[in-house]
Amino acid sequence: MFGSQKEKRRTLDEQIKFTTTIGEGSVFEGVIRGTGHHSVSGKVIGDCDTGGVLKVEQTGFWLGNILADVVIISGMVEGNVMARTKIELYSAGRVAGNLEAPAIAIDEGAEFDGQVKMAKDNKVTRFKERRNNNSPETED
Repeated sequence: MFGSQKEKRRTLDEQIKFTTTIGEGSVFEGVIRGTGHHSVSGKVIGDCDTGGVLKVEQTGFWLGNILADVVIISGMVEGNVMARTKIELYSAGRVAGNLEAPAIAIDEGAEFDGQVKMAKDNKVTRFKERRNNNSPETED
């Protein structure tokens, strides 16, 4: 196992196999729908509705609205972001749009311009990443 529960608080602390990768230098225009985990290091212009994890890497740019089970942002998103479970915004992440999820974690240094919508009893978690790499690498 991976150690204590506290060490596993980030989604990518668990091994995730990304089924779709949009690589650095690539551009995708359209709508992504379905299931599976998606990693974006390039540019996406369009919307997303996926059951799984969507990760916008540090070199990634997304122009459009995102809906996924879990959304992890280390790159740039211009659009609204909604997660069924959790949003994680890392220090290199930038969002110009609204965030909506049952749980939202924002790393110190991340930039966010919009509104946050959560359940009444939940609060946004602010954190300072203390691990060696503030944006865990994806597994191939």
